[in-house]
Amino acid sequence: MDIYCAESQTEPIDIILPTHGRLDDLTVPCVSALYANTRNLFHLIVVDDSTPDMDGGKDHTPEWFKTLQIERGNLTFIHSSEPFKSGNQIFNLGLKYGNARFVATVMNSVRVEPDWDVVAVKMMADNPQIGITALKCLKDGWDTGNGCIESAGVSITNYTPCDMGRDEPSHRLCASYPCFSVQWAFALLRREAVVGNLDEDLWEGFVGWDDIDNSLYLRYKGWEAWYCGLGVGYHRTHSTRGSRADEVLVKNRKNAEKFYKRWGYWERFRQENIYAPEYFPDGEVKFICNADDLPLDVKFVNKPKVIG
Repeated sequence: MDIYCAESQTEPIDIILPTHGRLDDLTVPCVSALYANTRNLFHLIVVDDSTPDMDGGKDHTPEWFKTLQIERGNLTFIHSSEPFKSGNQIFNLGLKYGNARFVATVMNSVRVEPDWDVVAVKMMADNPQIGITALKCLKDGWDTGNGCIESAGVSITNYTPCDMGRDEPSHRLCASYPCFSVQWAFALLRREAVVGNLDEDLWEGFVGWDDIDNSLYLRYKGWEAWYCGLGVGYHRTHSTRGSRADEVLVKNRKNAEKFYKRWGYWERFRQENIYAPEYFPDGEVKFICNADDLPLDVKFVNKPKVIG
């Protein structure tokens, strides 16, 4: 007797999708790509703070998702009439309404490519030490280098986090490797690693640095941060909440100072920027550790016992 067994069912994942206006040009293409190109079964958790006055008074994000919820059946829609204060607040809320062991964060400014999830899920299933895996982000809508790599992980140069692979051709960096840190615009998280570890009140919201810090904090807690070059999406950077207003730049500098002081880079920064203001003197920001001392691969360092 010949028996040909059916392929095993894919492991369900949660996908947290933050939305903030821009329904027609960002959210709809993002959601369409998720349904067309995701191999694993998934629960889509939309965390929205759109208001009717957005997009010239034409925003109808809640109504669109309520219809989609009926059509698809795998969607949870969370709407707040008050604006969210930080990305971590959105992530924590999304985590509350899911239960899968792996959770993707996909901003509405990302369009995933086919089978983006397959290898990353397999990586994290095979290596219980990985807390987060970032996928390859390609530039979308840029004046220069459009279609090239935006981020393939994050490294540190002196005291400055830098996107790896920036402006290299899109076909490069298809390997997987551990990183100093990663972006959270397009990533896969291990629920066990992130629940309880995302501070909602530490950062000025939506002006940068918080996701880089999140990844470092997971590494500090004993998890690894990886990049997977075999999952790809196009990313329209800063298109949802981004701004170049002076107030936003000041908030970005405040977040930078917190990052430098938490991870041992403040003195280096001050040596090269002696006239930069100090927003948090007298120990207001708690030092955690020297990030340069954290191992990239921790399988031989404080590895928790895995049973079963």
